Amino acid sequence: MRNQVFPKMQAKKTRYPLFTGIALILFVSFAAGCGGSKSKNNAIASVRISSTSLSMVAGDVVALSASAVDSSNANVSTTFTFNSSNTQIATISPAGNVCAGVWDTAFVICNGSDAQGNPISGTAIITATAGGVTSGPVTVAVHPSITRVTIDPVTEPCFSIAQTHQFVAHAFHNTTEITNQIGSFSWSAASPTVASVDANGLATAHVPGITGVVASVGATSSPAVFLKSCMPVLIVLHVNGDPAGVPTESAVMNVSDTKIVQADMVDELGAVTPNAPVTILSNNSTVATVSGTTLTAASPGGAGLQAVCAPPNCGIGIGTPIYSNLFGIFVAGASPNTTTVYATSTFPTVPGSSIPLIPIDASKTPPVAGTTIFLPGFPNSLVFDRSGATGFIGTSSGLVTLDTGSNVVNLISPVPIGKVLAVSADGTQVIVSNAANDPSTGQPIDPFPSEQRVWVFDKAANTITTFVVPGAVAANFDDDGFRAYIVASNGNVYVFSPFLTLQTFNIGGVNTDVTQLASGPFAYVANSAGLQSIATCNNAPQTTNPPTNSSAIQFVHSIRDTNTLVAVDSPGVDIENVNTADLTPPLTVTPANCPGIVTYSNNFLDFGVGAFTARQLLVGSAGTHIAVLPAGLNKVLTVVNANNVFSAGSVPLPAGATEALNGSLTPDGATLWVGVGGTNTVDRINLNTNVDEVQIPMTFKKADGSPAPPNLVVIKPK
Repeated sequence: MRNQVFPKMQAKKTRYPLFTGIALILFVSFAAGCGGSKSKNNAIASVRISSTSLSMVAGDVVALSASAVDSSNANVSTTFTFNSSNTQIATISPAGNVCAGVWDTAFVICNGSDAQGNPISGTAIITATAGGVTSGPVTVAVHPSITRVTIDPVTEPCFSIAQTHQFVAHAFHNTTEITNQIGSFSWSAASPTVASVDANGLATAHVPGITGVVASVGATSSPAVFLKSCMPVLIVLHVNGDPAGVPTESAVMNVSDTKIVQADMVDELGAVTPNAPVTILSNNSTVATVSGTTLTAASPGGAGLQAVCAPPNCGIGIGTPIYSNLFGIFVAGASPNTTTVYATSTFPTVPGSSIPLIPIDASKTPPVAGTTIFLPGFPNSLVFDRSGATGFIGTSSGLVTLDTGSNVVNLISPVPIGKVLAVSADGTQVIVSNAANDPSTGQPIDPFPSEQRVWVFDKAANTITTFVVPGAVAANFDDDGFRAYIVASNGNVYVFSPFLTLQTFNIGGVNTDVTQLASGPFAYVANSAGLQSIATCNNAPQTTNPPTNSSAIQFVHSIRDTNTLVAVDSPGVDIENVNTADLTPPLTVTPANCPGIVTYSNNFLDFGVGAFTARQLLVGSAGTHIAVLPAGLNKVLTVVNANNVFSAGSVPLPAGATEALNGSLTPDGATLWVGVGGTNTVDRINLNTNVDEVQIPMTFKKADGSPAPPNLVVIKPK
């Protein structure tokens, strides 16, 4: 209890009931013989105490425990004698209770005041002895109560990886500094992956980001002082073992080939860190995978590797993603015909009848429609995760998953009745919107803006988050999973991130599509005013946008192994080459200066069919083939890229066909599977020869019993 007698300074006495000390003596003696095997000899080799140092306010009591072991490290049952080197500063009861001051004779009241009534202060050494063996010392610092702890501010802008900083803390009793009386501080870092702090306050930078550092004494802690581990200004991704200054930043591989890659970082101070603590990832894991630093070619096509510093693994507390150069990968060969193609119709069927999804085995000659899978509602979309293990289907009954191993569907939730816009690279996040158009009507699934929602399904947590945002029609996730851009027909761009609050800004016009540059630093929005560019490091619309043939851009996709965009720009397509410049250290990375300089060159290809409205744009991962499905034309418009020489062409559809409705490309881009109206078939088109070579009849029905076209056709990625 507090002693209020002395006016100069408040001291403390702690009263313990008499029986407590007796009970604890018995407990310590008993406990020393429990919890381990009995010793074969009672010779004590070592005596240990539970703490090595104590910082105590005068009048406080802290219990210490002691144990003894023999030479085999087995517990020895014994009793202990405790000793204080300075009984005017700290005394200890036979039970091991340390008084910051002087115990009374019964070890009931701890008096923390000296003869003048001032709080006792100073240091003492506590030891425990048993069987002639004495423990190591416990340093006890006794001091007045601590009312405030501070840490000297950090003056350096940041610290390069492995650099250290010595923090200095101060303790105060009211306005009087008592640092030299309290012993040691306890140190902690909010994000120890960014920087660790040892017991002496020495911090070491590990991973780019910001962390708060706190010093504590007892229950009193300082305000956090922030330390920044330098952000990268430049990340160079290359083949391991390259000669200095000559990085290899692309590779042509065969399936199953491997390479070891390396990411080097130049930070804000100009320091170079080889094998930097950044994440290396593939933007197309169907074609190429990366595990740690091992790159493996998985399937013919194109892919790009990125090294990225973005939360939650890098740049913690900053939220400004920094991307490396693009490491381009071309895997030679043709995609195997062992995949499955899924086909359905989005038109409501005859009331009371089942809603079919047809798997087509592409490995058969000719391909064969398999056993029908029945859906719980009318579908409007099907998007696979990159592994091809799970398909996410938007239906009139809610969000449905398709297990491609068993071809079993499962209604995840009836809440998100909308279209699946995007699935994250790791397959754990799914974006659904009811403002997107239903393919069977061409109108928003829910036409009322006040009712339009975006849902994000988290597969790992099995949760659905609802956002009241109107107009969302397309979305694209970062390859690193940090965020997704969701674009709306009202000109809004919504930025969703599991790590940040939803952000909204308006770029004007009507948005219809969105993609991200293969290397990561810019996102591009197809807009009625042309292609609009957004810097991904700060989510800021850019003043310099890609040049286009006209302003009405309908769709935009990126090629995966080069920084090239493809945009539908009736009556043709724009092939946009994007060149990004590196930032130059020394530089403090901020949202204002994080976008690098970017330049564009455009190659417009006219299909020669006049103005058209595209139903879909399909871009091969390596950009060797591009397909556009024009509404109302009985042909597929194509582009062939032969060594960066692009040429436009078309594939005529069979007699009776009216138009290609919806389709999907194999990973190598050479084969198009597409649903065709008029004939109501699923066709396989060879884009190497521009021939529609296989037609598989479908028997879907509309509500009135008339034939329904297969207007949703998707290839399982692998």
